[in-house]
Amino acid sequence: MLNPGPLILDGESLDPGSLVQAARSIRPVVLSEAAWRRISISRNIVNDIVESGQVAYGVTTGVGSQKDFKVSSEAITRYNQRLITAHATRVPGPTLKPETVRAALIYMVNAFGCGFSGVSEALVRLLLNKIKSDEMPEIDASGSVGASDLVPLAQIAHWLLSSDEAISSGLPGAKEAISLINSNAISLSVGAEQLVEAEQLLSTFDLTAAVSIEGFRGNPWAVSEQANASHRRKGQAKSAMAMRDSLAKSELWQAGKPRFLQDPLSFRCASQVHGTAWEAYSRALDIWKVELNSVHDNPIIDVDAQTAISHGNMDSTGITLAIDSLRQALAKICDLSGERLHKQQWPAFSGLPTGLSEEDSAVGGVQFLNLGHIAASLIASTKIWASPHLLISVGQVADGVEDTAGYALHSVYDLSRLVDAAWKIVTVEMIISVWAILRRRLDIHSLGERVRHVVERLQPMLPIHVEGEEIFRLGPIVDLVRSGEMLGSPGS
Repeated sequence: MLNPGPLILDGESLDPGSLVQAARSIRPVVLSEAAWRRISISRNIVNDIVESGQVAYGVTTGVGSQKDFKVSSEAITRYNQRLITAHATRVPGPTLKPETVRAALIYMVNAFGCGFSGVSEALVRLLLNKIKSDEMPEIDASGSVGASDLVPLAQIAHWLLSSDEAISSGLPGAKEAISLINSNAISLSVGAEQLVEAEQLLSTFDLTAAVSIEGFRGNPWAVSEQANASHRRKGQAKSAMAMRDSLAKSELWQAGKPRFLQDPLSFRCASQVHGTAWEAYSRALDIWKVELNSVHDNPIIDVDAQTAISHGNMDSTGITLAIDSLRQALAKICDLSGERLHKQQWPAFSGLPTGLSEEDSAVGGVQFLNLGHIAASLIASTKIWASPHLLISVGQVADGVEDTAGYALHSVYDLSRLVDAAWKIVTVEMIISVWAILRRRLDIHSLGERVRHVVERLQPMLPIHVEGEEIFRLGPIVDLVRSGEMLGSPGS
């Protein structure tokens, strides 16, 4: 792979893919010259506000329920330090991955480069230097209700400002504490990671549905161009095209080869349901592209009016709504996957012995390995994690000042849980479908081109004919499927 070069942050073009790549590979990150100029201009305005004694929320006053109390110019540095420390309360439990912390730093630099935050060039240089570091701090993964990721961001800010570089630069200055902690940087970073993975997951579900059609000897005309031409959903067309590509040159396209004129809905409606998830993914991706290039911290600096303006741009309703929708769509796909994998083992539907056993006996086959039970358990979990979060009441936080929130971090965390389970579910469906193909003793050359590749890769990993002699470990197959290697062949 060619070196993509540095990621240039300009406040306009950051996307989930480039953010995740830079956070994982420690790809060099630089700020555009125009962004540096905007930072300088807005910082001068903050300095003028402080020197003039103008009352400006978060600049010369307290924040939240302490907004009506003024902070003197002499006390501003100490106030900013205490504001961060006060919000950095440690919470026992899971911590953020290092790449998530790095992604949050990258987002902050990009947002500051928009020129609305009024932070100093010294603070941005500190962030850029920390992004290069191999070591990221241990940051708690809890403490956000989705009206800024205050607690984890305060822990990051405390780590930043405790460094020798920050101390020697006199950081933090006016407004810099609230700019560091008042954003949805963690939610956006976790969400970006999951969106990158969700794209590959959706493609894998499309491929696996095609493998299931082969194993079931289903009717591929349900995903034909003719069937989809009468329905104008873009996601459905995308999914059906992927399935047709996987089934290219399959003998199932020949008259009389499918076993049924019309298959169960979990097969027949696969492109429709998968397509809806593709549309939810596309919508979430668009939201992320906007949010990654937007400023959340309050107040913003109005360059034209030379003042600070209070606002509510940290609200995460749009983020949560997009992810709530994607989680529900993915859970629906998992539900259909479960129906297909069970019908592959059900003689009344499959025409094969129960559980795809080689012969009617007390041992053998997929059901002897409990794969259906494992899938059913995971599918139940996805339904729990698909529950919408947007309408959960936040209660009266901060003396009633913060009386609404979007729960974005909760929503993206449940997306991560759901995505992880979905990889295991799609792997089980792929295993059972390959098992059915092998049980039917189909000629490998009679299968769709991409389906052949799946069968050839998985067959050596399956305990066919030796079921129950050793514990079957799904981990290596899940890792293979999750790697994307199945999607890369043939010829691409």
